[in-house]
Parts: sequence; C-alpha cells; structure tokens
Amino acid sequence: MSNKPSFFSELRRRNVFRVALTYAVIAWLLIEIASVLLPLVDAPESIITAFVVLLALGFAVALFVSWAFEMTPEGLKRTQDLSPNEVIPYWSRRKFATFIFGVAGVAFCLSAYHLLFPAPARSLAQSESVSPLENASGTQSVEQLLRNLDAKWSKAAAAKDVEKTIAFYSDDAVVLPPNATTAATKEAIRNGWKAMLTSPGIIITWQPTRVQVGKGGEMAWVSGAYELTMNDANGKPINDRGKYLEVWQKQTDGNWKCAADMWNSDLTSPVPPPER
Repeated sequence: MSNKPSFFSELRRRNVFRVALTYAVIAWLLIEIASVLLPLVDAPESIITAFVVLLALGFAVALFVSWAFEMTPEGLKRTQDLSPNEVIPYWSRRKFATFIFGVAGVAFCLSAYHLLFPAPARSLAQSESVSPLENASGTQSVEQLLRNLDAKWSKAAAAKDVEKTIAFYSDDAVVLPPNATTAATKEAIRNGWKAMLTSPGIIITWQPTRVQVGKGGEMAWVSGAYELTMNDANGKPINDRGKYLEVWQKQTDGNWKCAADMWNSDLTSPVPPPER
C-alpha cells in the first residue's frame, strides 16, 4: 500500500486551512475599519471597493504561499526543500483559537457599530457644494460654484430624476410656482416636481444668467431663463419660456442649497373670451 499522504492531510500539514482562516478574519477586520474610517474623511466609495478587490487577490496569494513555503527560524523556505528534521514554529490550538476569536470579536463589534450608526448618505447637492476653504477664496469662486450647481440642477430635472432635483433645496425651502399655491414643505415640493416631471412630453432646461452674492457671503440669488415643453390634453406640444429667481443659502455644514425658488412665463396669457 502507498504511504503517500492524501491531499486533505497535506493541506492540514502545510497549514493552508489555518492561513485561510487567519487571512479571512484579518481581512474582515480591515474591511470594517475601512468602512468606518473612510466615510469620516469623505473618501469615495470606490476606494472601499478597490480595497476589497485587493484583499480578495491577496487571499489567493496567501493560499499559494502557505502551500509552497514554510516559515522556519532561518526564514521562508520551499516546502519541498525542507529536511525531515527541520524545526518549524507551530502555534498551539489554544493560541490559534484565542487569536482568531479575538480578531473576529473586534471585527464583529465594528460591524455592529457600522450597522447601528451608518454614515449619512451624501446628496448630489452636498457632493458638489463648496467647502469652507473654498469659500475663503472670495466671492468670485462662490459665484462660479452656484452657476455650476444650478447647471447640475437643470440636468437633474432634464433627466426627470425627482429625488436629485429636490436634493438642491434646503429643508426649509419655499417654492412659489406660477398658477399654483406655495410649496413650503419638502413633501409638497417633491409632489410638485413629481407632477411636473411625469407630465407627458415634458422637456425642461434652464440656464443661470446672473449670480449675486450677499455681503456676508452666507446668501446669494441666482436668476436666469428657462424653456419648457409639454403636451396638452390632446397630445399637442406646448412651448413655454420664462425667467426664474432662486435664493441660495449657505448651510451650517458649509453646503449651499436653494432656500427659495420662483419662476414665471414670458409669454402673454391668452385673452379670455368676452362675456355674453
């Protein structure tokens, strides 16, 4: 009979299972640390994704190294080159279990913290807004920032994305649409935009023409022109163009959001028929 060890026993002898388990719990711990710390420094989510991919690639490398090499007092040696009397450092089961459970416990606590206290999601307006350092560069930079924000706002509306569109409003914003009542709550603003952006044949764009920043640098107003097309009850396109006025306010976190919004048409209203 052959005394050649089985593949499973060879995996155990070469500590492949222990390396795999050790790598897995340490990778879990590193991912949880990254998930908690990276949002605090406003790092993009792509960094965490790239980090997880690197850890996955490293797992394959770790398994290969554990199979092909052994750590000896003289350094790393190929397994096939070891002599029968070679002394190989070896952790006891108790020490190994203590290490694994300790690392896994820390990773579990971080995972629980991440689930109980998730990082707040950044809105489109927040991701494009100005920081206090950028604000210090002067009024001109704020003017350009608000032009850029207003242009991105127009693109969100043109894409008929209701949530991205209303994300540019502050929580206490007031909207004064033409031929309609004032919308003074976020839900009323959402409903108004939803009704508009879901209208048949709707096409809406606007372009800022003037930006004026207040002396204190905390408020500004933006004016410009809009164009709108939508279908009437008979499916016939109706074209409209007009002007708008927005009041922007710097929030406590340094972001700029629209606090008041109003617009009206440049077209003359139809003359009502004479009474009989």
